[in-house]
Amino acid sequence: MTGPTPSRRTVLKSLAAITGAGGTIAGGSYLAAQPSVAVETENVLDAADVRIERNDGELDAVSIAPELAVEWADFGGGLDRIGITLSAALDGEPGYDLLFDGTTEAETVTTDGDSLGAVDGAMALAFDRVDITAVGDAVTTSDFGTNLDPGEVVTTTVELTLRVDVVGSQNAETETAFETVTFDVTLRNPEGEATASGAANTDAE
Repeated sequence: MTGPTPSRRTVLKSLAAITGAGGTIAGGSYLAAQPSVAVETENVLDAADVRIERNDGELDAVSIAPELAVEWADFGGGLDRIGITLSAALDGEPGYDLLFDGTTEAETVTTDGDSLGAVDGAMALAFDRVDITAVGDAVTTSDFGTNLDPGEVVTTTVELTLRVDVVGSQNAETETAFETVTFDVTLRNPEGEATASGAANTDAE
């Protein structure tokens, strides 16, 4: 991604069986002689841990379907655009895969709320589900464990980085928010179990 280096803030959650993201971004106000914009960056993105059991010791996909809420106030002329960039990487490893780089006009984004031309407004954004292992080379299915032995457990941490650019219509005033979160993907190959039962069906005459 281009632009300033993202600030690093990790938020860990332990809600099982959910892979998602959500949060809010709030816009500030334009002042008469000195326009200014404030964007809230705390608690913008949240991601939950995921656990899966597979007898073949491999997984097929790791997916996310982000949801965001953007709010703005006192933007003379409204907004020109809301730019969004989302990337995925393995925690502590170099490289990343760019999952989304566009605006609210993208076909993979569903919007609900006020139009960008509103001086004060709010908009909910929902992204189509994307398999982060199928986008590039930084995060692949093999990174989460392959051919695990029975009883073996592997946990891999994924890092998501979100960038949101709120661009006003007046003088292209721009404020950028960054958020970085991680979530764990735990893959387990359960040990096999078997039982036996039967009857001898004995008899005598």
